[in-house]
Amino acid sequence: MIFDSINRVPIYEKAYASPFFVLWLNHRGCLKNLFDKQQKEFHRHDFVMMSPGHVMEIQEYSDDYLVSLLVILPSFLQNLRYLYPFYFEHVEHRYNSIFHLSEEQCESVQGLFLMLQAINQLNHPERDELLVKQIEIGTHLIEIYLQENGLSAPELTPAQQLVNRFKNAFVNHFQESREVQYYANLLCLSPKYFGSIIKKQTGISANEWISGYVIVQAKSLLRHSKDLNIQQISQQLGFSDPAAFTRFFKTNAGMSPKEYRAQQ
Repeated sequence: MIFDSINRVPIYEKAYASPFFVLWLNHRGCLKNLFDKQQKEFHRHDFVMMSPGHVMEIQEYSDDYLVSLLVILPSFLQNLRYLYPFYFEHVEHRYNSIFHLSEEQCESVQGLFLMLQAINQLNHPERDELLVKQIEIGTHLIEIYLQENGLSAPELTPAQQLVNRFKNAFVNHFQESREVQYYANLLCLSPKYFGSIIKKQTGISANEWISGYVIVQAKSLLRHSKDLNIQQISQQLGFSDPAAFTRFFKTNAGMSPKEYRAQQ
């Protein structure tokens, strides 16, 4: 959802923990707020990435305050994490920081917001795919701007590095195994400790991450590879037979692969 040219945000007039991923692009004026009980100020051409679950409380804003907001729902955000398991995670490590953009950079990001708004209003079966592609372009563009402004990529903590090692292992081996213990063994960790780190860092269990990633890949094949039948897709995803794939898909997507394909 895009909220363009907002001069006040009523929902934030009291302490509020947003369930959404929100990008703030400040056009003019000043906003003073408490963010997780820390004093923050947003000024003209400031850009903010706010992750879900953090508490914001507006204290005051100037009469000329103007901001555009890009709000991404949790389910769509999770799909982005599955589609770009390495790059988008890297972007997320910049959450909850304030970055200053030049006037030209600010205009470019505003153009990105407006393009997303136009795509979001389409009544088209490939709308979500177009949104994903535009967001991918946008995150690359924003990363370039931050680097141009002298901001280096953030250092990953050991736990974040572990999550990336898991994702790398899973992307390369998910056709062979979808068992948590398999990946814990690859990383030389106990399944319990491995699971606790994944849950803490991603907000979902390792099993949920594994299932979600496979379902996103399966849906993409069902939508875009019409020349492949269910048996061929199940083989490509590493299932022993179409029946096993169908059971897995129905358990995690709420319908059979054939039913999902028929809706597309």
